[in-house]
Amino acid sequence: MSSQAHPHGELDNPDVAHEESDINLRALVWFVVMLTIVVIGVDIVTWGMFRVLNHIETVNEPFVTPLAIPAGRQPPEPRLQTTPWTDLKELRAQEQQFLTSYGWVDEKLGVARIPIAKAKELLLQRGIPVRPELGDATEGTHVAASGDSNGGRTIPAGQADRSTPPSAAPAAAPAAPAAPAKPGGGGL
Repeated sequence: MSSQAHPHGELDNPDVAHEESDINLRALVWFVVMLTIVVIGVDIVTWGMFRVLNHIETVNEPFVTPLAIPAGRQPPEPRLQTTPWTDLKELRAQEQQFLTSYGWVDEKLGVARIPIAKAKELLLQRGIPVRPELGDATEGTHVAASGDSNGGRTIPAGQADRSTPPSAAPAAAPAAPAAPAKPGGGGL
């Protein structure tokens, strides 16, 4: 074999060929020109639409009352809480400062506050104040109180029920008459 022959035969296909001419330059330029015109047209229409909408908004702006708060000024208290996390931190700091410092509650009456740690220390030293005992602890509190009994009578607390006078000792019951004996006198 002098020339290399392909095992499947000749590879040249007369029905298939490569493109003999270049791209259509006129159609490409026409497409780019038309695309540019459309983009510029859309930009102009959009710009005009925004101008018209801005004018409509300016014309239809609501009347601003002279009582309205000018821009940049805060409304009067109470205001809406816009940063609750910051407000909570400030509140906790104020509470902590209040609990750990000395200060007047009412200076005219001479009432002051002391730090909580000092108050606990004084409480441990002095104890909790209590009322003095009012007599014998076995006799109750000696505080007048009343309640309703089952019969609707008022019974003073800490006292016996005296709504009915005590009666004398009951008299001995009379003896019951004896039962008559059976005739025949026999038992079983």
